Amino acid sequence: MPFRTLFDFRLPTCLVHGPGSISRLPEFLPAGQKTLIITDQGLRAVGVVDKVIGVLDAAGISYACFDEVLGNPPASCVQAAYRRYTREKCGSIVGLGGGSPMDVAKMVGVLASHGGQVEAYLGAGKVLKNLPPLVCIPTTYGTGSEVTPFAVLNNPKTKNKDPIISWKIAPLAGILDAELCVALPASVGGPTGMDALTHALESYTNLMATPITEGIALSAIGLVGRNLRLACANDHELEATGQMLIASAMAAMAFSQTRLGNVHAMSHAAGGQFEIHHGLANAIILPYVMEFNLQARLEKFAKLAGLLGVNTAGMSTRQAAEAAVEEVRQMNRDLGIPAKLGEAGVKAKAIASMAEVAMKSGNVAVNPRRTTLRDMEQLFAAAV
Repeated sequence: MPFRTLFDFRLPTCLVHGPGSISRLPEFLPAGQKTLIITDQGLRAVGVVDKVIGVLDAAGISYACFDEVLGNPPASCVQAAYRRYTREKCGSIVGLGGGSPMDVAKMVGVLASHGGQVEAYLGAGKVLKNLPPLVCIPTTYGTGSEVTPFAVLNNPKTKNKDPIISWKIAPLAGILDAELCVALPASVGGPTGMDALTHALESYTNLMATPITEGIALSAIGLVGRNLRLACANDHELEATGQMLIASAMAAMAFSQTRLGNVHAMSHAAGGQFEIHHGLANAIILPYVMEFNLQARLEKFAKLAGLLGVNTAGMSTRQAAEAAVEEVRQMNRDLGIPAKLGEAGVKAKAIASMAEVAMKSGNVAVNPRRTTLRDMEQLFAAAV
């Protein structure tokens, strides 16, 4: 019998997809009000911000821009963006970039409708009002924040990446325009694409999976298996890039309903202490957690192998499941992702403290295999 037989499925965000779909942005912004573009300096430097500004100028929509979002953003970054929002008298928000700008945009929306300090809204059930109109435009493959009810804050007090959780913060619209990220560097596209794979894989295998989320997650996994390496191969694979944006959004649709598992519990703990890129941490940790979970989900892991491109003809269920783990390792190698967290700056001396933090995550409770503190320490020891 499934872990849960009673469930709901929510998806309040309107998704727009296709090359040039950024032209649709004005449809979702209120006329006569200034919008705040929240992004980072990297996207400003490569001209992506200018493309968005061009669309707003053509539509006669006034704007201001906050381009100081940091990776793994702390509360000070959110408060600075909110000060810009209030100073410019904005009435809507555009989150442009990877997970960090989109999450900051969500948190600015929370402060715009609720006031106070962003830390007051960490956890679930604390965002009670609707946000100003919010449109998110992903320029990487990873977080799927354009469709999720989550926004993650780097919290030095807990040494973790802590979420705001509410369907009130799901964006009004998400725009998936491959032209904005077709030239994404492989050093960014690889880890963020593996982040999308992790989202789909953990959603598919965890205790909260439902028939609806399983179907969405499986489709996302297949898209990643067929398109990620090609999308990262050069600066011109527009179709593969578009397929990866769809995969990322679908994976996020799935895990928004189910949560995740040990990989994310661990990566949030590592990111909270060492500032490691979230997608990179997930990519490195994923095969270690897959090995740990294998015995709990043999048939599901065997199915994953075929979706990732493994020829499983003649293999037993266990052999196919083990092949799925090895294929994930091969994907990491092909994408230039290191095999160990230590190569990304995580120190072995922090294993005990990271394990303690990870065990506090709600994602551990839905992991398909029961996990103890000792298990978590051993997983970190293997991955570091």
